[in-house]
Amino acid sequence: MIYALYIILVPISLAITLLAILLAPILPLFASQQLGWNDNHSQYGMGPRLPTWLSWFMTPDNSLGGDATFCLLNPPSYRSQVKWLLRNPAYSFALWYFIPNNTAVFTGDNLIKDNDNAREGWLLVRANGLFQFVWVWHIPSTTRCVYVNLGWNIRALVDPNVSPKPSPYQATFVFSPRISGFR
Repeated sequence: MIYALYIILVPISLAITLLAILLAPILPLFASQQLGWNDNHSQYGMGPRLPTWLSWFMTPDNSLGGDATFCLLNPPSYRSQVKWLLRNPAYSFALWYFIPNNTAVFTGDNLIKDNDNAREGWLLVRANGLFQFVWVWHIPSTTRCVYVNLGWNIRALVDPNVSPKPSPYQATFVFSPRISGFR
């Protein structure tokens, strides 16, 4: 059932992402200072946030000011807010929150990755009724690869380096086929 829902959500996500990119220069005009999570869900405090009716365009774990690294590189301004929205278009579309349980399972190679120390292969993770499929294929005679990431970002649930698991867990929707580095 979730695979059929995903197939329906992909074109909607693409349309909303395009809309988010087009609206990025306008959305900060609707922002107001509100309490919420900042710096990737590590601090709770004030920051510029969109109203609830625009929540699909907001990052729930950061204000429009971005996370700490983004703030260092982009001092607070209207321009930095637009840049943050362009970096994270329609971030909260099809976002699922859940309390992780111990039923997360994977098949394939949990060590695949792109960029530095790259490793090709595939991985399918299933947890709490969601899935994530990742495929990395090295393009021969290049330092590039095809990187495909589909489903909801739940890979951290089976990553032994992520401990403790966030609770509630924030599973973002992903449809991301692309060419990436392979070094």
